[in-house]
Amino acid sequence: MRTKTLKKNKINVITLGCSKNVYDSEVLMGQLKASGKEVVHEEEGNIVVINTCGFINNAKEESVNTILDYMQKKEDGEVDKVFVTGCLSERYKPDLQKEIPNVDQYFGTTELPQLLKALGADYKHELDW
Repeated sequence: MRTKTLKKNKINVITLGCSKNVYDSEVLMGQLKASGKEVVHEEEGNIVVINTCGFINNAKEESVNTILDYMQKKEDGEVDKVFVTGCLSERYKPDLQKEIPNVDQYFGTTELPQLLKALGADYKHELDW
């Protein structure tokens, strides 16, 4: 299915949950930019990374609803790929894979290098804080 957006190879990072997720998203975006990727935060892009929360019930519900919203956008051809990372993905990966199998890939909280690789970027150790 063709993507309707003109935002080719633009990675949209969506951050849900706590300030730790904000920090993790900033690290992810810095790593992607260091690899020459075009990155936006909660704007339009054809590749989506959803950084989820998996602890507070309202935040878990928001995370699942956001994933479902982007899966619908993927089905409608508005985005090409959807990746999920963060605490929800860490804690409930098998359940998520079973219930929402069309996500391109799920990553836990410690799998930044693997997520970067899936996004076509290299992990830059020199950017570690």
